[in-house]
Amino acid sequence: MPLKTFVFCNKKYSSIAVYDNLINILKDRGHEVLDEYREDADLLICIGGDGTFLSFAHKCAFPSAPILGINTGHLGFFQESSANNLEATVSDIESGNYKIQNIKPVSARIIARDREFTRIGINEIVVRGTYSHSSHFSVSIAETKIQDFSGDGILVATAVGSTAYNYSLGGSLVSPDLNVLQLTPIAPMNTNAYRSFKSSILLPATDTITIRGTGRSTGGTALISFDGRTHEFNNVEYIEISQSEHEIHLIRQDSYDYWNKLSSKLL
Repeated sequence: MPLKTFVFCNKKYSSIAVYDNLINILKDRGHEVLDEYREDADLLICIGGDGTFLSFAHKCAFPSAPILGINTGHLGFFQESSANNLEATVSDIESGNYKIQNIKPVSARIIARDREFTRIGINEIVVRGTYSHSSHFSVSIAETKIQDFSGDGILVATAVGSTAYNYSLGGSLVSPDLNVLQLTPIAPMNTNAYRSFKSSILLPATDTITIRGTGRSTGGTALISFDGRTHEFNNVEYIEISQSEHEIHLIRQDSYDYWNKLSSKLL
């Protein structure tokens, strides 16, 4: 059965070469190749690295169609194929020889004085104050205050995002099979004046994290980063972070082994 397929790639020469080859393979096999993303697409293919994949998912507003990643980047945690096995990959998709990994992003609800905003991250949400000052936050989990935090900021990662910025901060690596969020401090202050938690906290994805500015951070400017993008918000009263209602469907080979990929690419 022909598949309505949209293929996206970054501007690297190696990615464009793979794109051209793949388009020819799909057309030769009778599949319909779309000129632009459409919500009725049966299959989405993203050629590039992890950054390209994240950009693609955001541009498509977290699509419902399954996404196949073809790696022309470095780590390639979201990718499941390479330029060397395009024919075999298309054959597997045609015959249904694959499985789906469902990914739930994390969502930040930013409550400002007179407006409300939402930002979504597949890997993580990061909350900071202005770059020139330390941040002072009251942090609550499921409506229970756990601490007054002082430091550079707070990161909340999904399970799949545990290998990204979270890992650089000393956060835990988490299996994507676990439905959890991870709260990790960024450069916490521990002095006679301030006591901030130093290790990451794993919590059920059903819980909500509330971050509210205290002291000079009260009602001020917050910088919210999501998958590497940063937006500035003024007069912020508080921020609620929880699991998003969106879901991304990532194509994996039947032989996919998370721990093997983790050990070969990161450890």
